[in-house]
Amino acid sequence: MKDSPPERKPLLPRSKGDVPSGYKARAALSNGMPAVEHSWQRCASAYHMDPAQGWTPDILSGAEFRHISGRSAVFLKSAMGEMHHLFELVQGMGLMVLLADPTATILARCVDETHLSVCRRLHLRKGAIWSEASAGTNGVGTCMQEKCPVFLGQGDHWRFCFSLLASYAVPVFDAQGHIAGALNMAAMSGDTTRPYANLLMETLKLSGRRIEEDLFRNRYAGEKILALGPAEGCSSLFVAVNEGGEVTGATHAARMLMGWTDDMIHERPNLLTELETSTEISFKRAEKCVVRSALAATQGNVSAAARGLGISRATLYRKLKALNIES
Repeated sequence: MKDSPPERKPLLPRSKGDVPSGYKARAALSNGMPAVEHSWQRCASAYHMDPAQGWTPDILSGAEFRHISGRSAVFLKSAMGEMHHLFELVQGMGLMVLLADPTATILARCVDETHLSVCRRLHLRKGAIWSEASAGTNGVGTCMQEKCPVFLGQGDHWRFCFSLLASYAVPVFDAQGHIAGALNMAAMSGDTTRPYANLLMETLKLSGRRIEEDLFRNRYAGEKILALGPAEGCSSLFVAVNEGGEVTGATHAARMLMGWTDDMIHERPNLLTELETSTEISFKRAEKCVVRSALAATQGNVSAAARGLGISRATLYRKLKALNIES
């Protein structure tokens, strides 16, 4: 994230079913994955989509929209405040903020009145479905397809009609590690925001993590929430642990780190036992973060921290010494 976005290379003309050989798609700013290139390949080979063809999205009826809004009620409740805060931060840069559900249907938007005509023209409205299979490469649909943050600059959208659309998007994960929806910042200003692309993407990822954290803490209220390491990407490394030290829940990032599935978490693994089964350095760092989190939660009370972790006081003291943590 510290490096500037790579210089843009000219796009070669593309026709139906053709991904230009000279096209070097930008990797997603989060982790270097070629999300845009993957999306272009799907548009050509899987969706057989003509980039020059006009596009009109499916728009849900009022009753259909109320149904999907109700289905995403918990997500909306956690996301709306953060969405409005994000809009206040970027409004002066000509960016609008959109929130979509897991089907890429727009649930809500924050937009300046001067951009309403653009929203009407591009169908950036509640109830519009922006799935990648329908709209082609786009922020909302592609970030959920790839499960990673995506930045699309001028000309990166598959369809020519979106050639001036700039888009920053991150998937937002729910308390069970599944995609709850997507958070998107968009502007019809070409590459004018490119100098600030890294800053904007970091801000967007932080907003996504805040929504995830709110969903996670509400779902596991009463449980101890521990961090397995510093937050990176668009998901935090959080686990919920009961009084016996058993894992009752984990965020998307924590599941990826530990290799946990829904079934494995249902079996209530013991967190420290899981960490001790591997000699990987990353797991040692995670164990250190867990122990520190437990001590912080008990204001340094070793006995209480040991009870929360499901181990004896003597065992915790041994771990403190081995991990070089002062009690």
